[in-house]
Amino acid sequence: MFDKIFKYHYSKKYAYVLDGICLVLAIEILLYLNGSNLVIRSFQDKIVFTLLSLGCLTIVKAYRMLLRFTTVIDIGKITMGLTLSMIIYSFYVQANTRAHFNYILLLFYFSLSLLTFYRLIVKLLYAKVSKEEKLTSTILFGAGSNGLMAKRALDDSNSVNVVAFIDDDKTKVGRTIEGISVFGLDEKLKKILDHQNIDQVIITTDKISQKRKNQIFEYFKSNEVKIFTVPAIDQWANSQGIEGNLKPIIIEDLLKRDTIEIDLQKNVLQYQDKTILVTGAAGSIGSEIVRQLLKFQPHKIILLDQAETPLFDLKNELIETKHKTKFEFLLASVTDKHSLEQCFKTHTIDLVFHAAAYKHVFMTESAPAAAILNNILGTINLVDVSISNKVSHLVMISTDKAVNPSNVMGASKRIAEMYVANRSESSETQLITTRFGNVLGSNGSVVPIFKEQIAKGGPVTVTHPEITRFFMTITEACQLVLEAGATGIGGEIYVFDMGKPVKIKDLAVSMIRLSGLNEHQDIKIEYTGLRPGEKLYEELLTDNESLKKSHNELIYIAEKELFSLEKIEQIQKLISEADSGKSNDILVQQMKNIVPEYKSMNSSYESLDADFNN
Repeated sequence: MFDKIFKYHYSKKYAYVLDGICLVLAIEILLYLNGSNLVIRSFQDKIVFTLLSLGCLTIVKAYRMLLRFTTVIDIGKITMGLTLSMIIYSFYVQANTRAHFNYILLLFYFSLSLLTFYRLIVKLLYAKVSKEEKLTSTILFGAGSNGLMAKRALDDSNSVNVVAFIDDDKTKVGRTIEGISVFGLDEKLKKILDHQNIDQVIITTDKISQKRKNQIFEYFKSNEVKIFTVPAIDQWANSQGIEGNLKPIIIEDLLKRDTIEIDLQKNVLQYQDKTILVTGAAGSIGSEIVRQLLKFQPHKIILLDQAETPLFDLKNELIETKHKTKFEFLLASVTDKHSLEQCFKTHTIDLVFHAAAYKHVFMTESAPAAAILNNILGTINLVDVSISNKVSHLVMISTDKAVNPSNVMGASKRIAEMYVANRSESSETQLITTRFGNVLGSNGSVVPIFKEQIAKGGPVTVTHPEITRFFMTITEACQLVLEAGATGIGGEIYVFDMGKPVKIKDLAVSMIRLSGLNEHQDIKIEYTGLRPGEKLYEELLTDNESLKKSHNELIYIAEKELFSLEKIEQIQKLISEADSGKSNDILVQQMKNIVPEYKSMNSSYESLDADFNN
C-alpha cells in the first residue's frame, strides 16, 4: 500500500488539508486538557486560527517543500509561520493577561508538534518504502559541505541510499550528518562492509592526495565496491545532477601523481609565438605534446609523421579546436634527410620535439635494421639538420629501456642518446634528452591491451608474475618534456621521477576490480612467459651515470657522458650495414660492440653475448 502512496509527488492542496487537520487537532487537544479556553471561544475562532496559520505558512513559503524531503530548514519555516500567526491571533483575541499568553504558547507548541510530527512520519515511511525498492547502497568519502550536498542530491534521486560518510578529519569521525554516521577507514567501517552490501563509494572532495585515493581503492577493492568521483558542485548542480556526473575511477587515476608544478613563465617565454617541429606527431606522445603546446600559443606547429591515417585523424581533431596557432601537416619519415632539409628550408623552425621512434620491443626484436634506421638514423638526420639550421632547442624522447638494454629497441635508443650527447659538446643548438618509463595509454602500452581483454571476458595475459614497470600518464610525461625543453641548457639527459615501480600482475588485478569483476572468478589471469628482449625490471640510469637534482622535484639530470669519435664512427658503420641488408646477428653484434652493457634476454641474440664473453 505504502509503495503506491509514495510513488508520486502530490500537489500543495494535500499539504494544506493535512496541516488544516493538524491545526484543528491542536485546538481540540488544548480544549480537552484545559476544559475552557480563553483564546478559542467559538467555532469562528477555530476557523480564524486555522486559516490564519495556513496563510502565514504560505507567506513564509513553507509549502514549497516536498513532504517526503522535509529538512530542518523546512521545520524552521513552519516555526516562523506559526510564530507570525500567533502574534496576529493575539491581537485578534485581544490577549492581555498571562493566562492568555500561556494558552497561546500551548497552542503554538501543540500546532508545531503535530505539523512537524506528521512530516517526519511521512519522511520515515518514504525512506522505508524506498529501501524496499533495492536502492544503490552508497558510502560518501568527504563529510564536508560537498559531501552534504551530494548526500541531499542523492536522496532526491530516489535510487540511492547513503549509509555512511567517511572522512579523515578525526573531529568529524563518530558524529552524524542528517542521521548518517561518519567513519574513518577503520575497523568500525569494516563492520559496516561485512554486514551490508555496499554497492559504491563516491569521493565527493577534490582535496584528496593521490596517495590517499590509492589507499581508498586498496581498502575497498576486495569488497567488490565500485568507486566513483564527482566534480565540484558548481559543475553538476545545474546540469545532469550528481548521478549524471559520476565518473568511475580508472587505472590512470590510481597511477597518476599529484598536480605537477611547472615553470609556466619559462614555458611561455620558450614556446609563445615560436615555430615548432614535432616528429612522430600522430603518435600518443607526439600528439599530446602538440595539444599541450597549444596552451602556450606558438605561432606555428609542424606535425611530421609517416603514419598517414593517424596524422589525418589528428588533423581533423585540431582544426576543430579554437586557437591562433597555425598548423602544417607533413607526411614524411625522419629517415628521409631530403624531406627534413626541405621542411627546414620552407619553415624557420625555432624548436624541435623528436618523438618519432619504433617503440615495440617485440616487433623490433625481429627487425633490428628497421629499428636502427628509424631510431638511430632518424635521430642523426634530425639532429644534423637542426644544428645546420641553427635551431634553438631539440628535445629527444628516449626510454628507460635504453638503460642497460636487453633488447634491440632499447639499444637503438641508447645509441641515439650517445649521438645526441656527442653532438651537444660542440653545438650551439641545445640538444636535450628526456628519459622516462612506460606511458599509460600510449601506443603499445599494456593498459589498452588489458582493457580489451577484460571487455572480452578474459583471460588477461601477463608475461611473468614478478615483472614490474615504471608508469606515468601521457599528460604527466608531456608536461615534463615541455618543462625540460623550456629549462634545459643542452647536453643533459633529463630523467623523470617515475614513482614506485608497479607489478604488472597488480595492475591487471586493479583493472579487473575497477571493472566490477573479480580476478580468477570472473576474469582469469594467465602467465605467458617473458617475450623476446623483455626483462623483469627496468632501470632509469646506466652504470656510468649518476643523478643530480634540477629545479623541478620530479626531474633529475644524469651527469653528462663523453663519447669518443670512434663511437660515432661505429654508429655510422652500423647504419651503413643496416642499410645494405646485413643479417640480424651482424647488426645486433655491432650494436653490442657500441653498447657493451647491452645484454639480450629471452632472445635468440643471447648466444652473441656468450660468444662475446668467450
